[in-house]
Parts: sequence; structure tokens; C-alpha cells
Amino acid sequence: MINLIPEYLLQNLGHIIFMMGLLSLITISLRNCYLTFQQGMSYVKRLHQIPCSRCTFFTGDYRLKCTVHPYNALTETALNCSDYEPNNPLAKPILRKKDESLKATSF
Repeated sequence: MINLIPEYLLQNLGHIIFMMGLLSLITISLRNCYLTFQQGMSYVKRLHQIPCSRCTFFTGDYRLKCTVHPYNALTETALNCSDYEPNNPLAKPILRKKDESLKATSF
């Protein structure tokens, strides 16, 4: 029987094909890891845009997170909350003791 391709050449060709397949699998898996990381980062950036923790109606209690929208608080649906009011400590009234308020009002 006549062999057109010598045996040692077939073995080397097999090694080359195996190495190319292995390198392609490694490349594909690294690319998938990179794309998954990028998707995760974009998701985290979107979650950091949720304004609930800076809202006046946010309680900080795990049982009732928001007094206006308790089911939507700290979720992605709260990104465009129509009832959002910034928590401004300067806008809140200053509570005084009874004695100070009486002294201030009487002349």
C-alpha cells in the first residue's frame, strides 16, 4: 500500500490541530469571562443610580424601606420614582426643647 503522507507528519499534524483547538477553547473562555465581567459592571453601575437611600421617604428599616412605595424601594423600578424628594437636612425643621421655645416667643 502506498502512503501519500508519512506517519510522522500525521502525528505532528494531530498535535498541531490539538493545540489549535486548545488555544481556541482558552480564547473563547477568556472572552466569555470578560463579557460577563462587563455585564456585571454595567449592572452594578445601574444599581448605584437608585436614589432611594438619598430620599426623604426612605426609612432605612428592612421591614419598611420606603413609606410611599414599599415594594419598589431599592429595586430597578425605583430609578424613575415620581415621588422622590432629596433628603436635605437643612430643609427639616429644627426641634427645640420646650424651655427654649418659650424663651424665644416671650418678650
